[in-house]
Amino acid sequence: MIDYGQFCTVARGAEVFGKRWTPLVVRELLCGSTRFNEIRRGVPCMSASLLAQRLRKLEDIGVVKRVVGAAGGPAEYHLSGAGEELRPIIMALGERGAR
Repeated sequence: MIDYGQFCTVARGAEVFGKRWTPLVVRELLCGSTRFNEIRRGVPCMSASLLAQRLRKLEDIGVVKRVVGAAGGPAEYHLSGAGEELRPIIMALGERGAR
């Protein structure tokens, strides 16, 4: 993990959100993907182990909630309120990228 060693709020946010693939994982969750394989299909060049790592980190910091599937079914991933707050950032990145 990137560690800027600062208490600056921008640095702290970038330590997580600036990690490779993380914005794309959040994008997939914002677009309605909830299961691991759905998310993985949205980022096909990302390895499964790296996706699992990113989801765990997002869960650890409270951006993602992992919900265990009923009757032993697959787990689902949902954005928390903090995760939903990232929507305007992801949208702005997409709009800028389109230009």
